Amino acid sequence: MPSLPPATHLERITGSFATEGALTIVGALAGGPLAALLPVLGKSLAAARQKARVEDALGEIDRLLRRHGEALNSFSDSQYKLVNEAILALLHTTSQEKMAYLKRVVENAISMTAMDGQEAIVLSRVVRDISADEAKFLCENFGYERVQVASADPQHEMRVLNVKPGTANALVATGLVSLGILEAAEPTWNESGLLRYSTITAKLIALLKDAS
Repeated sequence: MPSLPPATHLERITGSFATEGALTIVGALAGGPLAALLPVLGKSLAAARQKARVEDALGEIDRLLRRHGEALNSFSDSQYKLVNEAILALLHTTSQEKMAYLKRVVENAISMTAMDGQEAIVLSRVVRDISADEAKFLCENFGYERVQVASADPQHEMRVLNVKPGTANALVATGLVSLGILEAAEPTWNESGLLRYSTITAKLIALLKDAS
């Protein structure tokens, strides 16, 4: 019986493609279980496009991890979890913009050593579920002290970003609230109805930003 090829850096992070159930989507998109269960969907052009997107993204991540081989040897459990979860999330998105953010998460997590276990859990959950539009909104507007979803313009001494109800940004803001990134500000008279960024937001942005 021929011996198996040595595991790549990507496989060391995510586990074996042959045994990790969470990664079976790659084989499914290539005509495996998905094709057996849903033959029409499995043979669609959309499935072929997704397969190509995933393979390209995983190839880039594998090359990235190879360049940082020494750093991987000193990975903390928190870094490992974050990188692993980002790669798994990549397999379940069809958005190329979201894939780009997830690749940034992998690259930036390599140098994020100051992260405890609970932070890794929260960040992994947010990275998995955040949309590309939500990530873009967050990176572009983190400089504001507060966010307000209201028709009237804000009347505050602080820097408040006003988001009009019914707009795309209002939907984005609602999504960030559900993720726990935007939260209600202090229940005081001058902050009533305002939203603030949670304490984990700075580290999330550090993961999402372009490392270059």
